[in-house]
Amino acid sequence: MKWRIVREETGPRDPAASMAMLQEVLDRPLDPGYESAAEKRVSEGKTASTSPRTPLIILTCLILGFLFSTAAITLRTPDLVDAAERTELAERIDSQQELGDGYSAEIESLRADVASLEEAQLQQASIAEGDEIRDLGESVGATALSGPGVLVTMNDAPRDENSPASDGELDAERVIAQDLQILTNGMWAAGAEGIVINDQRLTSTSSIRFAGAAIVVDFKGIAPPYEVRAIGNEELLEQELTVGSTGQYLIDLGNEHGILSEVVVEDEITIPAAERLTTRVAQVVTKNEEGE
Repeated sequence: MKWRIVREETGPRDPAASMAMLQEVLDRPLDPGYESAAEKRVSEGKTASTSPRTPLIILTCLILGFLFSTAAITLRTPDLVDAAERTELAERIDSQQELGDGYSAEIESLRADVASLEEAQLQQASIAEGDEIRDLGESVGATALSGPGVLVTMNDAPRDENSPASDGELDAERVIAQDLQILTNGMWAAGAEGIVINDQRLTSTSSIRFAGAAIVVDFKGIAPPYEVRAIGNEELLEQELTVGSTGQYLIDLGNEHGILSEVVVEDEITIPAAERLTTRVAQVVTKNEEGE
């Protein structure tokens, strides 16, 4: 016996029939248990706004707001003690600055008196002795000088405003004490008779060093641009500062670190007397009979 399978035509098949389970999940996102509990709460007149957690949340927000407001008020309120200390410190600085200016004026007045007395003594001395005293005064920096020479201006490399600060550390784009030391030593070697850095006269006992982030010449801080003037044979000085070893050093500073330098020959340069001058006299030490 042969069996024949007859398919009953019931119309076109729904293409979304296989998506029934997914459709049910979308239509009913809540679990039936949660859904029934929500319907029960609604039927009892309870809504989400009457949740027992709502007062706790409101209280927490109020506490946080109070704390933030208190912190902001505390930060904005100036510390009267610190303000008083800053004011006192500023007054002390101004007072000491005025005292220092007074001492400087007194020093200048006394220096002028000493110069007048020295000139009077020189007039009484012989011509040879007077010339010798003047030469010694110029060599040790006790008297001012004037004459032809060169002016060298050095400055830090231009810094981008958006570049980070160096936090007080020395960086390669700044002029340091060693640069000025090499420059002035090259000038002395080229026959300079007198050198001044930002109005600070250099002598045989002068020092150029770093103090923190500042350059100090004879215990006085100087700031860029650094103007170094030297009196002497301008041709020899210019040659040393352009094609000599000192000039090559300045060129290397500019090429490698961007430090700016300029050499200008001037017909007349005035160099003031040294502000701090210490005079020492050598004494002959004699040996006793035992040779000690």
